[in-house]
Amino acid sequence: MGMTSPDIILVGYYDYHLVALSILIAILGSYSTIELGGRVTAARGLTRLPWLIGGATAMGIGTWSMHYTGMWAFRLPVPVEYDWPTALLSFLTSVFSSTVALFVVSRQRMGWLRALGGSVFMGGGIVALHYIAMASMRLPAICTYSPPLVTLSAVIAIAFSLMSLWLTFLFREHVTGRKLRKLASVLMLGAAISVMHYVGMASASFASSAEVPDLSHAVKISLLDAAGIGTVAAMLLAVTLLTSFSDRLQKHTALLDELFEQSPLAVVLTDIEDRINRVNREFTRVFGYSSEEANGRQLSELIVPEELLNEYQEHLKIAVSGGRVDVETIRRRKEGSRLHFALIRVPVSLPGGQTAIYAIFHDITERKRADEALKKGSEQLRALSASLSSAREEEGTRIARELHDELGATLTSLKWDLESINKICAEPPDLKGASALREKIKEMMALIDDTITAVVRISSELRPSVLDDLGLVDAIEWQAQQFEARSGILCQIDNFVGDLTLSPDQSTAIFRILQEALTNVLRHAQATRVRITIAKESGEFVLEIRDNGRGITEDESAASWSLGLIGMRERALIVKGTIQLTGIEGKGTVLTLRLPINSQSSD
Repeated sequence: MGMTSPDIILVGYYDYHLVALSILIAILGSYSTIELGGRVTAARGLTRLPWLIGGATAMGIGTWSMHYTGMWAFRLPVPVEYDWPTALLSFLTSVFSSTVALFVVSRQRMGWLRALGGSVFMGGGIVALHYIAMASMRLPAICTYSPPLVTLSAVIAIAFSLMSLWLTFLFREHVTGRKLRKLASVLMLGAAISVMHYVGMASASFASSAEVPDLSHAVKISLLDAAGIGTVAAMLLAVTLLTSFSDRLQKHTALLDELFEQSPLAVVLTDIEDRINRVNREFTRVFGYSSEEANGRQLSELIVPEELLNEYQEHLKIAVSGGRVDVETIRRRKEGSRLHFALIRVPVSLPGGQTAIYAIFHDITERKRADEALKKGSEQLRALSASLSSAREEEGTRIARELHDELGATLTSLKWDLESINKICAEPPDLKGASALREKIKEMMALIDDTITAVVRISSELRPSVLDDLGLVDAIEWQAQQFEARSGILCQIDNFVGDLTLSPDQSTAIFRILQEALTNVLRHAQATRVRITIAKESGEFVLEIRDNGRGITEDESAASWSLGLIGMRERALIVKGTIQLTGIEGKGTVLTLRLPINSQSSD
């Protein structure tokens, strides 16, 4: 094209294919900024510097290429060439601004002051990049700028830089649930870069000039060249992103490998056919199989006892179908010994639609042994308690028998002797003395009667002989009559079993619990009536004691269990029974005793 006349305004137009390419490069550059910010932050030691230099270079090429692709998209009616030293200076400016950006966002903390300072340097670098790139243009025309639009482009550049730094810092590490916001931020940053560039382009006006431009270092860029350079830049950014993703993937893989190996629990990875793909160190230590011995073999073949194979296959089916297995089971070690484990099996999805299964073993053998020892100790303690209770009852029986047989007999003999003396003294020579003697003897006889009554009462308390004489049901009725006579509280008995024969230990426990329950009614219930029900339900003897008193409260019930009722509870436990205490405030209290009837019991 020939020379044009001076002072003629040159009107340009845009190649929208290159405009679209420039916007794509801007978006890729924005995404690279966020991703590389995370990689620089995550890097430690000597690996940090290569990521900083490489990242800044890639981002600088992307930003530089975006601006030049946008400039090449602008077509003028005159030939345009570019001064390569000036273009190189603009590229160095782009790399500098990218270095500042990565350095700022890779810090552990970034306040508003640091972000603002970084955005001024970064925005200034982008403005300098743009206008230095514009200065590299060589064409037969004069370029003038609109100060308001230049100012606006600078403000946009700094604002974009501030937004870019802050969002890059925010999203430099992957956070679950922020993918959409991260993508929106990338698109917004890409749009901001493009807007800044095209505002800067709009600030320039071109007028033809007769002056010949300096073409000593100029390079002519065709449309094909521009497209090629832009595409290469886009590919470079894509490769950078892939490198970042690969590095992150390697890091996560290494972390998962280390977690797998260093796990304090035995872990094994199998396929859906139960063939072992990998075992960790703890698995080798616990079960005795090395990786070489285990890999490729079926897990059930190595560690599952024969009697548990069916159960194992059921659990495997659950895991293969996508379920979770969480059980306690037994597994076999290489040398044949067996251990108790808490086992968790969970399926995991692999690329390509494949499924693998993690099996995690927690050795609970010591806990099982402790539980068994505790259970055994509890049974021994219960047996000891029963033995002590039985011994106590036997001792009470023996003492009661001695009191009754020996002391009672002695007192009775003494009474007979005194009666004989009384007869002898019936006609004494001295009537006055004899009368006094007889009176004294009567006092002694009354005292002996009281003593005999006391001996009988103590003997009954030590061992309720009424149980031996009448049987349990009649003994309960007798106790209720005694309680009514002594307390004035009306007692009603509902007997639904007739005659019932229980073991001596059971009968004694039931009678003692009844005595303690009636004592508690007298002391605490403020009742006027008690209803005692004797029944047999589902092979159990049931004794229910219901009063119409003030009713036990929840707090009193808790306190009673720890104080007053603990004796009844212990007696019930000895004969494998249970006690339940319920009450409604103002309506009374119900105590229910249940104990199993042994095979020797009969109606």
